Formats: sequence, C-alpha cells, structure tokens
Amino acid sequence: MSFHEVENLTEFLDEVKLKMLNITGSSNKNIIEISDYVLANPGKFIRTQLVFIYGSVIDIEKKKLIELAAAAELIHLSTLIHDDIIDEAKIRRNKPTVIAKWGLKKAILYGDFLYTKTFQALNSLENTQIAEVLISCAEQLIEGEFIQLQNISDKSKEDYFKVIEKKTAILFSGILECLGIHGKLVKEKILSLKKLGLNFGNAFQLNDDLADFFDQLNSGKEKFKDLNEGKITYPIIITMSRADKDSKNNISKLIEEKKFDAVFDEIEKNDGFNLTRLERDKAINNCIEYTKTLFKLDNVELIESFLKNSLKA
Repeated sequence: MSFHEVENLTEFLDEVKLKMLNITGSSNKNIIEISDYVLANPGKFIRTQLVFIYGSVIDIEKKKLIELAAAAELIHLSTLIHDDIIDEAKIRRNKPTVIAKWGLKKAILYGDFLYTKTFQALNSLENTQIAEVLISCAEQLIEGEFIQLQNISDKSKEDYFKVIEKKTAILFSGILECLGIHGKLVKEKILSLKKLGLNFGNAFQLNDDLADFFDQLNSGKEKFKDLNEGKITYPIIITMSRADKDSKNNISKLIEEKKFDAVFDEIEKNDGFNLTRLERDKAINNCIEYTKTLFKLDNVELIESFLKNSLKA
C-alpha cells in the first residue's frame, strides 16, 4: 500500500470512528464512560478496511462507505460485548472487558444499547436494502452464538464451518453484499462478492484459531483463551480427525485438565497447525481469485497485500 493510500485509509478510519461516536451519543454518564473506554481501543477496524478497499475499487460515494463501515463495526462491537458476557472473559485486546470492569448488569445493558443505537442508524439510511442486509447479519450472528453454546465436543469440519459462517463470516459477506448494492452491480457479481466475504470470514476465523495457541501481542488475545473457555477450534478438530481412539481420549483429557501446553504438543505432533494454515491460505487464495474475476484489475497487489497482511498471524 502506497503512502498516499495509507494516508487516505487513516483519514477514513478517523471519520468512521467519529461516526461511531455520533451514533452512540448519550446523556447518561455511565454509557458515556463505557463508550469512551470501548471506542478508545476498538481494534484493527478490519471491517472498515474491507469497506475502504473494495468500496474504493467499486467507486462508491465516501459518505455511504462511512455509514456502512460504522454500522458494521458497531454490530461487531455489540457481539463482542455479549460474547465476553457469555464467556465471562476478563481480557479483550489487552484490556479488561466491559463485564470485568463494570459488572454483568451494566455490560448487558451496554451491549443492548449498542444494538439499539446501531439499528436506529440503519433505519435512517436512504437505502433500506442495506439496512435489511445488515439486520439479517446481526440476527445470524446471534444464531451462531446459540449454535456455539451447544459446544459439541466431537465437531466435524462441516460443523465448524457451519458455526463460523453464522458467527464470523456472515458479517464480512454482508458488508461486501452491501457494497455491491451501493455500486448497483449485477446480481451475479453481488453473489460473487458475498462468496468472497464468506471466504474472507473463514480465513479470518482460522487465523484467529491459530492465534489462540501462540503469543500474539498485536492481536491482544490471551494465549489459550479459546481452549480455556472450552471452545473447540479448527486445530483441535483437524487433529482429532486424524487421531486414533486412544489419542482422541488423551487430547480430550488434556483439555479437560487444562494442560494446554500438552494439547499444543499433540496438535504440533499431528501437523494440526500446518493443516489449519493450509485451510486458511486456501480461503485467502479464493478471495484473491474472486477479486481478480470480479474487477479485472491490472494491478491487484494492493488487495493481495491487504488480504495476506490481515489474515495471516
């Protein structure tokens, strides 16, 4: 990405953050305090970057891109607040979570406040089709959380991708669908954008699964966070699928006893991390191919760089 493009992205990110502040405005001092805390450390804004990169290629009006990015980020932020409540998580992005800092009742209320404010903003959009897509995404994100609560110990690859489509990939897919709608693209291209988004989401989640096993200062994620919360991620699933009965029982016992370093060794021994990287890289390559097919760009290096830098731990 050139200096000029980085400068434009930085400016765009600032405008999206300002829009989010405006949407979540309140006269209640508790809400103001929590909003200031949450929005001061909102992460990498990967959804906003996705809007900026592909929205620029499609040549969509900047105001519409800012509205879309802000709404998507707030939907995502709302789900994080509720995820932390469900998981009783203490740390998010190297800082105490809302539930850890303000307690259960205020965390629930603030998550509800964010959803309400986001839907108000969506209902004020000129294009009701955009609002319908994003509201549908929010519904599916919640359905994904319900599916994950079942916490099936013997998950298949198919079970895994069903969950992450609902819980992670659907919002990326919805964002790109909205860009296609804004750009008045033909139905076939919008469908391809949606598939691109699903592959992006798959790669994003697989990368996050890998980050759980390695010290990732940039991700702000505690090592073994998912394991500690009893979440069965792809490296474990693919390892279990290759293990015999005794090995499966041993890995399950190690997880139950929270001997996570030993679980790491078992995954490493069975090539689980490399197989997860291969699955992630396949999804990234699908994104690149969809991009080339959709836009016939002379130079896709910028987008390739964005995809690889965003989706590789």
